[in-house]
Formats: sequence, C-alpha cells, structure tokens
Amino acid sequence: MANETQTKVDDPRASRLLFDALKQKARGQTALVKLTPADAVALTGMPSAQAEPALKSLVKTYRSHLAVTEEGELVYEFDPSLERRDKVPLSERIRAAGQVAWRGFQMLFKIWIVVTLVVYVVAFLAMMISMMFARSSDDRDDRRGGGGLPWIWFWLMPDMAPAGYHRDRYGRPLRRPDKPKKRFYQSVFDFVFGPKGAPVDPRESDKRLLAFLRDHKGRVTAAEMTALTGLSLAASEEELTRLMVEYDGEVEVAEDGTLLYVFEGILPSASTAGTHWSWAWDKADPVPPLTGNTGGTDAVIAGFAGFNLLASFTVGPAFLQRIHLTGDPVATFFVTLFPLMFSAIFFAVPAARWIVRTRALSRRERRQLRRELLREIWAQPAEARDPAVLAANAAQRTGLPVESARKMLEELVRDLDGDVTTDAEGAMRYLFPRLGEEQRAVAAARAAAPDKQLGEVIFSSEDAEGGARG
Repeated sequence: MANETQTKVDDPRASRLLFDALKQKARGQTALVKLTPADAVALTGMPSAQAEPALKSLVKTYRSHLAVTEEGELVYEFDPSLERRDKVPLSERIRAAGQVAWRGFQMLFKIWIVVTLVVYVVAFLAMMISMMFARSSDDRDDRRGGGGLPWIWFWLMPDMAPAGYHRDRYGRPLRRPDKPKKRFYQSVFDFVFGPKGAPVDPRESDKRLLAFLRDHKGRVTAAEMTALTGLSLAASEEELTRLMVEYDGEVEVAEDGTLLYVFEGILPSASTAGTHWSWAWDKADPVPPLTGNTGGTDAVIAGFAGFNLLASFTVGPAFLQRIHLTGDPVATFFVTLFPLMFSAIFFAVPAARWIVRTRALSRRERRQLRRELLREIWAQPAEARDPAVLAANAAQRTGLPVESARKMLEELVRDLDGDVTTDAEGAMRYLFPRLGEEQRAVAAARAAAPDKQLGEVIFSSEDAEGGARG
C-alpha cells in the first residue's frame, strides 16, 4: 500500500490551543518568549502536523522574530505582550478619527467657501459704494441690469458662465472661453486644504520587495531589508518574519549562521511584473506643495479673503451705523461676525497646514540624512571608517549640518549593530560587521542557487479550442 503524504494545514482550533499555551508561558515575563517547533508540540500535545502550521499562524498574527542557534535550529521569539500585528494603537485610532472629522470639516467648509467668499466681497463692495455715493436701491447701474455679482463670479470662474455671456465691444457673443486646467474654485480649495495627494497603494512596499526578490533569486537578508527600507535591523527582522508567512517563505541558515529568507514561490514568471525596486537612498521622497497654485493665484485668493476680513470690522460696522442697525443682533452677526469668522478660519487652516508641513520637511531631512549615511555604510560595511568622513559626505550631499549627520550616525551605529574601534594611531573608527557578513552570505547563496525559470508550455486551452474549431 502506498505511503500517504500528510499535508500540514493550519487548523484554527490548533492555533487557538497553541496561543493559550503561549499566553500561559508569557505570563509575568518581560523578555521575549522563545519557542521551537518541538516546544509547540510539547506545550500542546498536538502532533507536529498540527503544531507547526499553528506556530506559523501565530507568527503571522502576533509580533515576533526569528532566531537561529549554533546548531541551525530555528527559534520563534514572541513579544510577551502578544500584541497583534494588525493591532491599531490608540494614537492611530485617534488619528483616524481626526481624519474623518477633517474630511467632514472640509466638505462643510468648501460649501461655506462657495457661498461666502465671492458673495461677501460683492456685498462689502456694494456697502462701500452705497456709503460713498449715497445711492438708493434703484441705482441706475441696477436699472441697466449689469449687477456686480455675476460679473465677478464669472470672471473668477469663466468656464461656468452661460453661453453668450461674454461679448465683444459691439455686443456680439464671444466663443466660450476654454476651460482652464484648474478651475478657480479648485485653486481656492487647494489654498485652504492643500492639493490632493496621489492615491497610496497599501501594498506598494511589499510589491517593491517582491520585485527585488525576483531579481535576486528569491533570497534576502535583514541587512538588505534595512538597505531597501531604511529600517533598523530589528524592525527589518520583524517585517521579514511577517512577509515570510504571508508569501510562503522559508528560512535557510548560511554556514556562518546568517538567516536567509527564501521566497521560491514568487520566482516562476510568464511575463515582467512591472514593479521596480530601489535602495532606500534612491527612493523619491517628495513633500506635497502647500497649495499647488501659482503665486499670482494665491495672491488673488488671499486678497479676496483679506478684503473680507478687513471689511468685516470696518466696512460692515460703518454700513450698519449708516442704516441705523447697529444694535440689531441678526444684522450684526451676518454683516460683521459671520464674515469675520469665515475669514479667520480661511487663513487659520492653511497657517496650521504650513506648521505641519514644516515639521514634515524636518522629518524628511532626517530621513534623507539617514539614507545617505546608510548609502555610505552599505558600500563598505566591514571596513573601519572615519565617522567624521562619513558624516561630512552625507552632510555635503544633503546640504544639512555636519553636527546633525554625526548625531544620525550615532543612531545608526545602534540600529545596525555597529562596532566602535580605533586605528593604529588611536583614532576612533566605526565598522558594521553584521552588514558585511550578510552581504557575503547572501551573495554566496544566490551564486549557488539555480535559476528558476518557467518551463516550456506543453498544453494550452487556447490550442485545444483552436483544434476543436479546426
């Protein structure tokens, strides 16, 4: 009788049983809780065909790392808090709630802008004219029907003017103006809320790593993950553990003990996937513009809003006094307080965005500095380097102070398991032996790995259908 191959399939009940055992083992601990596949079997009493898939399921669900012993045994290390990978921290939940509130505010304030900005400009102009010339409501300009509101409205948004509105000096209708690339009201919205950013693909970072793997025989190390993302080695290890489970990866141990993360299943390809990868220091890191408008457009928009702000506590009160409505609360609200509040918010929102953007630019500078230092280190990680030279090179390329580069370099020494040594003259030198070891180990593994190519097609349903049709 033929031997049956037992397939190891994840069983939710087995995962729950192992989780309960792991939770009991982690109780009261502060250090990482370590398990081998054999430990999973011993803790639960389940056969390895159930325990091993359950262990991998927990690795995928909860924050964890992989380690390897001198004998090449894999050890799964779990955070004792057993925090889920998909757990949303309180700060992120607050941020998400804030984003929902922000979108609601944007929608309401955009309506307010459309109704208020031009209307109040025209209204205050009318108040000024009425006070200057003391004209009655049946002014001859009104009798001609040339009112200011449509003229200003359609001047600002010519693409919204009705057919025949624009005429030459002989009264003949002009051709409707071509639609501008960006309508004025959109420029106003961007002045307040900023331009819309490009849609973000939540899987973009994974796709870039997969592209790297397909170009490098499906093998990667934590050091390369750091060079690809800019993460610390510890964060890279945790991220690779997640990816290993999600994309059916495996772990190989090189002769020097280096962990190699192997993803053979993504290599066969019938065509180019189209996704590209790049090292962290070559990635574009743009910061969206504050408004995305031209300087002239922003000046016009600020002029309109500034006029409303100034007129709300100058022209408005004077007009109310002239028509003897100074004490009327309704008139006071709509003529002075309402446009004052609108104008204050209109300027306060972009001012707050400017502050946020300034901080984003500062964080971007730190990222650029970190990436440039990483570029310098990655080129010769195992060679003792002068920290002053490393910092000076990175500072020169980024245009940032050398002092900032030195501080960032100290941070990288910690994140990349760097060593501090001295040369023959006693001068301090930095080297990063782990990066060098992993570079050599993965290069050797790739050289020894066969090329994974798609075999020749021996059957196609298209051919079968063609034969049937023939």
